Amino acid sequence: MAEANKRTKKEEWRAALFQLAVVILIVILVRTFVIGTIYVKGSSMEPNFHHGDFLLINKLEIRLQTPAYGEVVICRLEEGAYQENIIKRIVGLPEDVIDLRENGSGTYDLYRNGKLIEETYIAEPIHEKGNITYPYTVPVGQYFVMGDNRNASTDSRRTSVGCISKENLVGRVVMRLYPFDTFGVTI
Repeated sequence: MAEANKRTKKEEWRAALFQLAVVILIVILVRTFVIGTIYVKGSSMEPNFHHGDFLLINKLEIRLQTPAYGEVVICRLEEGAYQENIIKRIVGLPEDVIDLRENGSGTYDLYRNGKLIEETYIAEPIHEKGNITYPYTVPVGQYFVMGDNRNASTDSRRTSVGCISKENLVGRVVMRLYPFDTFGVTI
């Protein structure tokens, strides 16, 4: 009887360890391919996102669907061994023509395919065009991204960043988790 009891305890432990291994594997797969979290670094997305905000991102949706205008995404920048994730807003889809035109007041307005884009979410009028040549046609399979704080953002207006390929779109921001006073779905 003692031998059977030992065998039962061993079987229970094996079953428990197997279940734990399955749960850990599922968590790893979900975190790798479905959802993720990220901290915001810097001020390039103010006034909507601030340094230290903790965000939930949807990784799966960005792979299965075409990103849309205005979506806030996490982009992976790679240069040799250096890799960094940045947060930006999609303002141009593949084959769109992006233009920044001086508006007579010393600032620039964003035009997409010849149409003025009203951007109620930006921090202030655009003072910096970047170092690309306008009008600029977004290459096939790539996205033109800009920070909401246009005057403090290194984004697709700079050749050092350029347009972001779909493979380098890590995920779409869906929710702010911290700070708690601004917890909720994001714009």
